[in-house]
Amino acid sequence: MVKAIQDNVRLYNLLSPLVKFATRCHYNRFVIRGTEYLPTDGAYIIAPCHQQALMEPLAVLCFAPKPPVFLARADIFRKPTIRAILTFLKILPVYRIRDGQENLGKNKEIFDQSRDVLLDGYPLCLMAEGRHNNRHHLLNMGKGMFRIAGETQRILGSTPLFIVPTGIDFDEYERPYSNLVVNIGKPIPVHPFMETYCNNEPLALNQMRDTIFEALMPLMHDIRNEEHYDEIMTLCNVLNRTMRRREGLRNTVWNRFRMRQQIARKMDSLATETDNTTFASMISDSRLLREQCNLLHLNEKLISEHWSLGGTLLSLLPLAALLAVAIMVPAVRWVLLFCLLCYPLPLLPIQLIVRKVIADTQFRSSFDFGIRLVLSILYALTIGIVMACNGGAWMSRLADIGAWWGLVSVAVVFLDAYLAGPAINLIRDIFANCRYWLLRLFKHRSMRQLIDTIAKLDTYTL
Repeated sequence: MVKAIQDNVRLYNLLSPLVKFATRCHYNRFVIRGTEYLPTDGAYIIAPCHQQALMEPLAVLCFAPKPPVFLARADIFRKPTIRAILTFLKILPVYRIRDGQENLGKNKEIFDQSRDVLLDGYPLCLMAEGRHNNRHHLLNMGKGMFRIAGETQRILGSTPLFIVPTGIDFDEYERPYSNLVVNIGKPIPVHPFMETYCNNEPLALNQMRDTIFEALMPLMHDIRNEEHYDEIMTLCNVLNRTMRRREGLRNTVWNRFRMRQQIARKMDSLATETDNTTFASMISDSRLLREQCNLLHLNEKLISEHWSLGGTLLSLLPLAALLAVAIMVPAVRWVLLFCLLCYPLPLLPIQLIVRKVIADTQFRSSFDFGIRLVLSILYALTIGIVMACNGGAWMSRLADIGAWWGLVSVAVVFLDAYLAGPAINLIRDIFANCRYWLLRLFKHRSMRQLIDTIAKLDTYTL
C-alpha cells in the first residue's frame, strides 16, 4: 500500500530537527509571535505571505506542531529526481495555466490529497499569494486554497476547519544572518462561508479571499503604494529609530518590524489625502537621501541605527583584547584555531557566488541556505571522522582524548553554527560603524548634507 504524503517517515523525522536547527542558524534573530493562535480543536490551513522561494516553508516548518504538507508550483517537479526529493519533503505540485491547459485536470488529484491531509489532522500550507514577490507588498490571491478549504469543510460537516493567516518578514532578502519575524494571526473559520459556498461557490471563494487578504495585511510589512515603494521603504528604515524613541520602544527585531509596519501604513494613508503636500515632500527628501547613500555606499539602516563615536571606539577594545590574548596565550590560540577548523563555512563567499549564478533574486537566499546546509553536513561528517582518527595526535596540546576528538569536533560544529550569525553580525556592525565615522571625518561635506536630510525627515509628524 502506497503511503500518503502526510504519513510518518523515519528518515524525514530524523532530518527534520536538523533542518529546523539549520534554519534558525541561517538568521541572526528568529522571532515567532502568535503560536497560541494555532488551532487545537480542528484542521487548519497555514496561509503565509510569499516573498522568498524556500524560506517561508522553512519558517513554517519551525513553528508547526505537526509536520506540514506544502503545495508548490508544478514546474519545479519536472525532473524525476527533484520530484522524488520534493515528495519526500512533503511537497505537492499545483498546476497553473502556464504549465499547460492539459495539466490543469491533475489538480483534482492534488486537491483530493490536500483534503486528505487536513482530514488526517495535519496542517496544510499554501502560500497565500500563489507566487513569490521580493517586495514588502501583499499580492492578489488565487482561489485554489479556498476551493480546498470549502471542499474539506463540506466533508468535515460541523467539525471546524480554519485558515491561519501568517505574516513573514525578512529585513534582508539576500544577506545571510539577517533577521526573520513570523507573525501568526487569529485563525479564520471556514464554516461561516459554507452556506454561500453551497449556493454560490464563486461568491464564497471571493468572500474567503477578501477576508484572508484583510487579515494578512496587518500581520506583515505591507507597502501598498507601488509607485513610491522604494522611497517609502527608505523612510521605514531611516525613521525607525526616531519613531521608536517617540513611543518609548526598545531596539529589538520585533519593535523595528512593528515600526516599519506603522510607518508604511501612515505613508500609504498620507498618499490618499486630497492635500498630500507632506507626502510629496517626504517622498522627495527620501529620494534625495537614497541618492546620497548610494554616492557614499552607505546602508540606509546604518545611517539611522549607527552607534555613537564612543560606543564604536569601545567596541574595538574586545576585538583588540581577544587578538592580543590569542597571540600571547597558546591555549587560547589553539582553541580559536580549532573552532575555526571545525566550521570555516561562514568565511566562504557563498553569497557572492550565488549572486553571480542565480539570476532570480527571490531564489538566492534559498540556494544560499541549501548550499550551506549540505556543505555543513558533509563537513561535519568529514571533520568528525578525521579528528576521530587523528585528532589525538593533532590536538595533543589541549588534551589527549584520542578518538573522542571526533565527537568534540562535531559538537563544536553545531556550537559554531549557532553562534556564527550573532558573531558575524557583530563584527560586521563594528566595521560598518567605523566606516561611518571615518566618512564623517574624511567626507565631511557629503555626510553633513546627508545628516541634514535625515534631520529634515525627522521633523515630519507621522
